[in-house]
Amino acid sequence: MSRRHAVLLSALLFLVPFSLLVAQSNPQQSSQQQSVPAPTLRVTSSLVFLDVTVLDKKGQPVETGLTKDDFIITEDKKPQRIFSFEPPDVHTINAKSSNENPDGRAPVTILVLDRLNSRFEDFAYISYSVRKFLLAQPQQLPSPAEMLVVGNESLDLLQSYTRSRADLLYALDHLPAALPYKQMNGAFYGERVAQSIDALQQIALQNKGVPGRKNIIWVGHGGPGVQLETIDVSAKAAEEIREFVHLTTNMLVDSRISLFVIYPELPVFETGFSVSAQQAQMIIGDNDPFSGDVNFGLFSNETGGKLFYNRNDVDAEIARSAEIGANYYTLTYQPENVDPNGKFRRVRVALRDSSLHVITKAGYYAPDENAVINVQQQQMIKLSDAVQAAIPFNSLSLSLTRIVRHPDSRTTEFTVNLNSRNLVFLPAEDGKYTVSVIVAAASLNNNRNILASRIQHAMLVTTTQDPARLPTIASRFQLTVPYPSKARTIRVVVEDQNGDRIGTAELDRKLIDAAPEAPSPEPQLVSPITSH
Repeated sequence: MSRRHAVLLSALLFLVPFSLLVAQSNPQQSSQQQSVPAPTLRVTSSLVFLDVTVLDKKGQPVETGLTKDDFIITEDKKPQRIFSFEPPDVHTINAKSSNENPDGRAPVTILVLDRLNSRFEDFAYISYSVRKFLLAQPQQLPSPAEMLVVGNESLDLLQSYTRSRADLLYALDHLPAALPYKQMNGAFYGERVAQSIDALQQIALQNKGVPGRKNIIWVGHGGPGVQLETIDVSAKAAEEIREFVHLTTNMLVDSRISLFVIYPELPVFETGFSVSAQQAQMIIGDNDPFSGDVNFGLFSNETGGKLFYNRNDVDAEIARSAEIGANYYTLTYQPENVDPNGKFRRVRVALRDSSLHVITKAGYYAPDENAVINVQQQQMIKLSDAVQAAIPFNSLSLSLTRIVRHPDSRTTEFTVNLNSRNLVFLPAEDGKYTVSVIVAAASLNNNRNILASRIQHAMLVTTTQDPARLPTIASRFQLTVPYPSKARTIRVVVEDQNGDRIGTAELDRKLIDAAPEAPSPEPQLVSPITSH
């Protein structure tokens, strides 16, 4: 896993950097800040969000009758004062509303079909079960859902968020068949582990900054289990794997994502998967849950989800996962004196009525003040993941226009239009507000490997935070990117460094080939930002 990330990092370290630019803009050239930041859990934040599902003796969700005073929260055995409380009936969408989730309070469902780790016949059953589940739903779903597939090479988006059952069924029915060759060859075992966990990171990044709870319903075997104490790796390599897993856990928790994993007709004794099933049922106490093993069962525990295994009623388990993920209370608390030692912080939620059962996140990893963190390296890793991902990131909104080909230099020139939506301004000097952004663009081949790339830093400045005085387009960036003959698409990624949000857009080969030609412009020492 660390080797794969090192390869991604090295690819982006060859980006041709531009100078840091400051775009002094008036209120008509700035970004729109939301009046209320999206609620997220950060290990460095003073406010912790917990989405809690309460079940009665029969395993049915308890949706009414409970107040803040019925809950007891402890972190590392220390009682916590509940700061705010939301009952389940708050997390709903009006039946007459559109497919979008305007207030972000209702949960969303992320259906993931696991082709990477499933046998051919198992994946056929997965598709059948998901279709059976969808057919049992109303024409307009209670809340938005999207559908993705984890394949041999990438995580692909089949259908973006929608409340239309017909849209999801259409996407499922038009999924092309493919052999899971990595699952069929044991030599790809480690690669499947890395790809599966990378998929979780991509989904977390995709949904970062989007308010409300997100429930991943992963239908398939999930990433293979890794027993670090029994495999032949150095202590340093094992620690790197644990750090990678800790980062993934916090990314999921930070994005308010719960993971539900459903194994279709899988014997619990099958090598590599029994660990996940057994670990998911363990009582971890106050220990680091990933101290010895890495598996999807533990990710389910850590994020407040659930693992279903050795079952053939997969459609019913999908429905059960959706039910658990949709009926929840939201509680927040403010921990004091968190020791920045990098260790696991155990969070427990109990009810004064001991007959009720709670499902929620098991905890998070505290920051480590002694950890050697290369900020640029972490930034490059995140950008490389977003650049090579096959799914869109919508926390920021952008579009690509004014496309021109330069055959003499084998480059493509275009304008990136950055929308104001979701940009976060921070107070600066002289009563102004600023937001720092990174604009990265890369040419990718059929396997989504980086062939060439560019990166640009910019700072946008405004004198107001009044949404009524801010335009739709915050700023425009003009980029020229090398476009080799083997390139098939250009992927553009914009990251808001203040709000840590990401948006993407793509140009495919057909669109680029149809663009007008022009001689290459004269090189400039500084790449300009054109504000409109």
